[in-house]
Amino acid sequence: MSNSRALIVSSNIERREQWTEDLQSQDWQVRCVASRDEALLAIPDFLPVLMLLDILADEHSSEIDEHFAQRCRDSGLAVIVIFADPTPEDIAVIFRRGAIDALIEPFDRDELFRAIARAGDFKDLYQENMDYRGQLERANRELQDSLNILRMDQMAGRQIQLNLLPHGPLSQGEYTASHQIVPSLFLSGDFIGYSVAFDRFLLFYVADVSGHGASSAFVTIMLSYIIRQIIRRHINEGDPAALLNAPEGLIEHVNRHIMALELDKHLTIFAGSIDTDRHVLRYVMGAQLPLPIMITEDKVEFLPGKGKPVGLFEDASWSVEEMVLPENFTLLVASDGLFDCVSGDSMEEKEQLILAACKRVGPAGGHDAICRELGIDKIEKAPDDVSVMTVIRQHG
Repeated sequence: MSNSRALIVSSNIERREQWTEDLQSQDWQVRCVASRDEALLAIPDFLPVLMLLDILADEHSSEIDEHFAQRCRDSGLAVIVIFADPTPEDIAVIFRRGAIDALIEPFDRDELFRAIARAGDFKDLYQENMDYRGQLERANRELQDSLNILRMDQMAGRQIQLNLLPHGPLSQGEYTASHQIVPSLFLSGDFIGYSVAFDRFLLFYVADVSGHGASSAFVTIMLSYIIRQIIRRHINEGDPAALLNAPEGLIEHVNRHIMALELDKHLTIFAGSIDTDRHVLRYVMGAQLPLPIMITEDKVEFLPGKGKPVGLFEDASWSVEEMVLPENFTLLVASDGLFDCVSGDSMEEKEQLILAACKRVGPAGGHDAICRELGIDKIEKAPDDVSVMTVIRQHG
């Protein structure tokens, strides 16, 4: 041991003198005390690395109180307990309380130093463990600081997402748009937007960015900014006729932005525009799954249309579909996370179950009824983000 200081705790003067002589012959600094109370006072002053603790013949190891044992452990002491006539229970107790070795009288000088050598190995191991403990504590503090920063960043990102999402249902004449998002993580890679321009055009979209977490969430924020900027430009120019062709060119514009950023991200999207004067829906799909569902009094069916994902192909284009809307209907658009919430062995089976749920609700059931029927309100831990948007028209 680099610090060769030994504390002998024994009320037997003869034995104390013998052990002191043995230890000093090997260049140990020795201090002797008669009781454990005296030992507690000597430890902080003397700073021993080794303790020889003599248990009286009429004493049991269970009489060594836990406070004394804890002080020895906290001080990093290698404790060798010396017995006269121990029981198996005595031996078990002293090891449970942190002793490194035990000697039974009578023992010779060689046995003493073999026990001390084992104690030295313990001391080295103890110091290594203390060093590792210090390193782990520092690493844990640094990790906790990093987690706190990450948590604050996530909270800021989540607040931005919430601020950009629509605030509750939006009504325009006979039309009402509503939404619900269940994120799989604190931040969502799904995003929904809807707004009204010129008190006539109901504009909306549902997007699902690849991946999860912060990187995907920030793409949704950028997407919201791009689309808002386009709508604001049309409004500022005061030309409602420009929106008669919406959403023509929208996805191509978004695609150019995503490709230019080189984020290794792509997204699926459904974007639509309803002219509430003419009751015409125009929409475009970028690899949207499940396909949007039109629920009317006569039937429930997927909307026709297809298109490539956004952010993968530079020169891709997307065709716009158009349809005249019935007097009463519900348009349901959901992200592919919905598939994880529906039982079924295949995609086709799950799609049929979603159609059946929509048929049970019908066109007049409302947004909340559809979410309940699909089980959206019962999701606790979603493996993927789940987003649902409905556009409902109730005529008369």
